[in-house]
Amino acid sequence: MSSKPVTTKIKEDGLRYRSKVGGSPFVGNGNTRSCFKCGKHRTPDQLQPKRVLGRTEMVCKPSCKDLEKS
Repeated sequence: MSSKPVTTKIKEDGLRYRSKVGGSPFVGNGNTRSCFKCGKHRTPDQLQPKRVLGRTEMVCKPSCKDLEKS
């Protein structure tokens, strides 16, 4: 089994990677969940429970496409 050669470049300041921007990508009070179908984070009032493959999952209400339009 061969491994890929690592190709990284060290910048003039000694770092290999850029720093991440601080903070969270989720705006608000942290009361969000992700939709099982589209994966976008929504507030609880924008989600509804739906039976998927024998389990109850939260999905966009009324649908993912309708929430994208608004």
